[in-house]
Amino acid sequence: PIFGICLGNQLLSLAAGAKTYKMKFGNRGMNQPAIDLRTTRCYITPQNHGFAVDTSSLPSEWVPLMVNANDGTNEGVIHKMRPWFSVQFHPEACGGPTDTAFLFHSFIRSISEPFSTSVTTIPYSLPVAQRKVLVLGS
Repeated sequence: PIFGICLGNQLLSLAAGAKTYKMKFGNRGMNQPAIDLRTTRCYITPQNHGFAVDTSSLPSEWVPLMVNANDGTNEGVIHKMRPWFSVQFHPEACGGPTDTAFLFHSFIRSISEPFSTSVTTIPYSLPVAQRKVLVLGS
């Protein structure tokens, strides 16, 4: 089993054959929203990175695991059948919420049950920003 954290997300993706790119500003801080594509639940995560994985370059046996709700960048990848996954943020950081600690439990479970890791993700797209709003009233 493999669990990549932060740079580990980029290294695992590159090893799988994906590409990375330099972000204009990067994601930095203790309050970056990451959406789990298995449940569409959003977690507040601590991050500090200036590169991201190009999800369009992921091989067919890999899928995005999480996406940043602010800019739509990749926040994690997971293999469809093998116990290999990674996240771009720091689930071990304790300066903020600890609601992503479940990732460590998933990793420990993948050690004891390495072949029970099939993955299903839910299609997700960022909300469309509205440019004009018409307010009617009396």
